[in-house]
Amino acid sequence: MTEFSIYVVSLWLGALITIGATLWVSLLNPQNLPSRQALARNPQWGVILGLLCLLWCIPHAQPIVWDWMRPWLLPLAIAFAGIGYFFLDYLFARALGGLLILSAYYYLHASFTFHTPASQLFAVMCWSFGIGGLFLAAKPYLLRDLIRQMAVDWRWKVALQLFLAVFALYCLTVGIVHAVSGRLS
Repeated sequence: MTEFSIYVVSLWLGALITIGATLWVSLLNPQNLPSRQALARNPQWGVILGLLCLLWCIPHAQPIVWDWMRPWLLPLAIAFAGIGYFFLDYLFARALGGLLILSAYYYLHASFTFHTPASQLFAVMCWSFGIGGLFLAAKPYLLRDLIRQMAVDWRWKVALQLFLAVFALYCLTVGIVHAVSGRLS
């Protein structure tokens, strides 16, 4: 699989995840708010997502760490995910923030590498995801507050749904355009 085909698949995967998030937001209401806002503090989903993010960071860390530290990166990622399970509050919100930051960086880099159509629009959406991820990583309770606000104020809910729907449509469309362009192998 080439880097280009990985990018196309990641665009489609990003579209599917974003569609799922859009549906999750659309089902949010005051009646199911207690169970929905508990997601921000969920340690089980948080440790899974956090471990995936830490594993994603290993290739980025290898060029900048000392040679003696490279064999320790995988065990440290697993250990830190376990430590986070026991000692961090709002683990899912923090992990989601990390995923948004990593995804924004990857999509921005790959969109310019592979000359994605309308990459300026895509860059603005990616920067929005990245900045949102920075806020969630720094102040994870903001995810809970956003969920509460969307449950009681339809404007917040519709705004996030529209943003996610546009991002999903863009990722799906550009993924198809890239796949049809014939460079997929």
